[in-house]
Amino acid sequence: MVRPSRNEPAGPRGRGAGEETGGRYPRWLAPAGLFALTLLAYANSLGLDLAEDSQFLLTQNPRLQSLTAQNLWLILSKSYWWPVTADLIYRPITTASLLFNHALAGAAGGAFWYHLVNLLLHALNVWLVWKLAARLLSSRAAWFAAALFAVHPIATEAVDNVVGRADLLAALAVLAGLLIYGRATAQSGARRWLALFAVAAAGAFSKENAVMLAALMLLSDLAFGVPGGIRARQRLAAYAAALGSLVMLLVARAAVFAPLPSPPVFYMDNVLRYLPRWERMFSVQKVEGMDLWLLAWPVRLVSDRSFDALRPAAWTDAGAWISLLVLLALLVLALAMRWRHPLVFWLVGFFGLALLPTSNLVIPIASAMAERFLYLPSVAFAMAVAGLAWRYLSPRVAWATLGALALLYTGRTWARNADWRDNLTLGLADVETAPRSARLHDMLAKAWFDRDPRANLDRAIAEQETAWELVRPLDPGQSSELIPARLGIYYAERAGLAPEAERRAWREKSLAVLLEARKISLAAEQAFDNAQLGHDRPPAPRQAFVLLYLYLADDYLSLGRFAEALDALRYARILTPRFPPLYEAMAAAYRGLGDAQGEAVARAGQALAEGRAPDPARYCAAAGELAQALRDNRTPDATFELDIFARCGSPGGTPR
Repeated sequence: MVRPSRNEPAGPRGRGAGEETGGRYPRWLAPAGLFALTLLAYANSLGLDLAEDSQFLLTQNPRLQSLTAQNLWLILSKSYWWPVTADLIYRPITTASLLFNHALAGAAGGAFWYHLVNLLLHALNVWLVWKLAARLLSSRAAWFAAALFAVHPIATEAVDNVVGRADLLAALAVLAGLLIYGRATAQSGARRWLALFAVAAAGAFSKENAVMLAALMLLSDLAFGVPGGIRARQRLAAYAAALGSLVMLLVARAAVFAPLPSPPVFYMDNVLRYLPRWERMFSVQKVEGMDLWLLAWPVRLVSDRSFDALRPAAWTDAGAWISLLVLLALLVLALAMRWRHPLVFWLVGFFGLALLPTSNLVIPIASAMAERFLYLPSVAFAMAVAGLAWRYLSPRVAWATLGALALLYTGRTWARNADWRDNLTLGLADVETAPRSARLHDMLAKAWFDRDPRANLDRAIAEQETAWELVRPLDPGQSSELIPARLGIYYAERAGLAPEAERRAWREKSLAVLLEARKISLAAEQAFDNAQLGHDRPPAPRQAFVLLYLYLADDYLSLGRFAEALDALRYARILTPRFPPLYEAMAAAYRGLGDAQGEAVARAGQALAEGRAPDPARYCAAAGELAQALRDNRTPDATFELDIFARCGSPGGTPR
């Protein structure tokens, strides 16, 4: 694999001169320098908290709270986002690494240990890039290629965001697999191919893009020839080992996702997947051009490129046509250099293949664009920059140019790390770069509110109003109920702090926007139901934002509209029947209607939701209505009905 032509500036079998011979310097100095440079760029990442998806995954996922056999089985048998049905993602190696991380550090360890493991994984990838580059470039060019990869700011999302570990592990597997294959010889036996299979499988079960290892092996064979003169049978064994991981992943995914409902698809996350084929492909190549620009000029980094930060390319979009010309030029260059300079062919091919799974070109995915998608492709970029510098510049100029570039990258990476401290710092930084991202304004509003609901309430309202204005023109089926729902919640909280004369006005504002949120939520539920029918699956339990209905009911109660409050609470009860505040609010609604029997039913439900046995003399005679309501086969917690009968006998009939 990793064997450039005799025209390339490398030593025997592609090894850079002096890479493993020591040269004038001790052998440990080069890797030590790379590790020191990596640590210098990312030292301040160790003090970060949790941001974005890491907050939910590490604090709300029950599988990651203790190291038990049951949790390990849940990791193997459930999807990545379980218990939420969010996407068809299955990454048990990544999830297991987070579980072991928690077990080793302990709950008191905080985020430090997660960030430390991410940093060490990145450092290991830097070392692997150095070893790979040393087989393609001169020793000095290889070192600088690894150095640029180590400190390039594009890697900050993968390293600083704890859930970026999936990208780190996938890249580790691909790089290690290429090195294992590249060092094969005619004497290589089954042990090497078993090692290749293990590495490929670990990568595929860490993140899906690692399945491109086999394609990258083929690219290397096309560019440099078969490594070590290995026989055809050995070559087939190597490809079988790499492709075996893909077969295993497909089988495991089929077993995990077959009984599950088809996950919801969110328009706001990736508007490209809803475009007609040719418009989507035109927009995809524009995104790839933007990716190249980010690698060359990593200044305007941002953590979210969902609606409306990234817009589809129109046929009159000059930037899209420039991107197309650049990509075509790279493709022509790679093909033209196929025989004379195969390294150019390999670098362009590596970038394209590494980016392909997340490009939306073949299979539309959940995101249109993300910096973490460029973690592995940036290997090719770093090698290209270092290789060109040492080929066309004098050694002194190459040292100065690449050194200055590494220094600039390090400074930008250090500054970007600070943005990832938490959702507040990240939101404040990124809304300046992507002011039309509705999710960023929503995240920033929530971060302000979570930091101090009273002192920061006006800031939260202002950000949430901006987010709502951005998504308000969308059809209900394309929007997200979370944005107007949170705005309604903030309005309701403002009503509680406002003078008596202003409270009703705030409540009416809250009610109006929460009704819009409910409209969006019901449209999403209907689309979800239609998706299940389209896949010949039975209706799945409803999924919605329960606080939307609780605050909606609270507004109705404050305005004296008790019957409407009761309707909202009954719907919320189907969503989360074990949520005690719902029953407390229902009791207040029944009390407002003068219905003592209904209030008794609500109190019975509250007691059961809190795990208390209701007073049989007072409540159990009325619990039948509650049990009947929960017999809806789409209630996500069917055992709650059984709890009622276990504690109260069998009022109103026999449970199904």
